[in-house]
Amino acid sequence: MSDSVKNMSRTSRILVIITAFCMSIIVLGLVLYEYPPERYMYLPCLFHLTTGLHCPGCGSTRAVSSILHGDVALALKNNLLIILWGPYLIYRGIQSVRSWIDQEPKHIWEPPKRSILVFLILTLIYTILRNLPIQALNALFAPSGS
Repeated sequence: MSDSVKNMSRTSRILVIITAFCMSIIVLGLVLYEYPPERYMYLPCLFHLTTGLHCPGCGSTRAVSSILHGDVALALKNNLLIILWGPYLIYRGIQSVRSWIDQEPKHIWEPPKRSILVFLILTLIYTILRNLPIQALNALFAPSGS
């Protein structure tokens, strides 16, 4: 940690985090709310462009935009994984920020190997299901608009 960060009081570190977080959420929320991906072009998925298949992340931007517009069903259709894993990732981020605020030594989180294996298997199954040429599965798993 740099000397300037070490010299900051705990309250100052908290204010820096809260300010940065709020500004980021406001800007990202406004961009996705005012310029929904259904009407405006965002960066395309290179995997989808080259293969024609949907990667596990395809539809993530549309899913977040759908959540911001209150359409949870469409968000789940656009990208089930990001909606289900999002709260967990936010939780892990908050833990990292708390560690920084309290100036704890930097810990590298190592999830249990079994949970990594389960995550990879579920992601693989999800990716396969969303790319099978079966209309019922496409209606459930393929992102809208792609």
